[in-house]
Amino acid sequence: MVTEDELRTVYERHRRLHEAGDWVGLADLFTEDARYLDSVYGWSEGLPAIRTFLHESMRGLDGWSFPIHAVAYDVGTGRILNHWSNRLPGTRPDGSYYEVPGASVLTYAGDGLLSCQMDLFDTRWMRREIDQWIADHDGELPYPAPG
Repeated sequence: MVTEDELRTVYERHRRLHEAGDWVGLADLFTEDARYLDSVYGWSEGLPAIRTFLHESMRGLDGWSFPIHAVAYDVGTGRILNHWSNRLPGTRPDGSYYEVPGASVLTYAGDGLLSCQMDLFDTRWMRREIDQWIADHDGELPYPAPG
């Protein structure tokens, strides 16, 4: 059976890599046959696909942040649950954030690796936040223009 210390250790490493924007290092936390679900991109199956997803989806989001609101560890299932916000750069004219709440379920595989991550958030809400950000920034995009 997995211990809470094991789950905390892998999550702390995951969080450090995420906050540093080290997408290669973050991908290294997954098993070869891991799966990753993103509400926009869908499922990435296997480590090569996860590496590509992390590189492509996070490129150019340097000004974005993902504050954590709560974390829970389920030693019975080896899962880590967290509640976070997907926060765009800067604030609205009234000082509030452009952000969308989300939740992740990470499944621990043992040996410091994850076999699955599911990131869940409301994509319509995200679209509204991005549209408002663009309107408040004279048409500028909060991410790199699609090429």
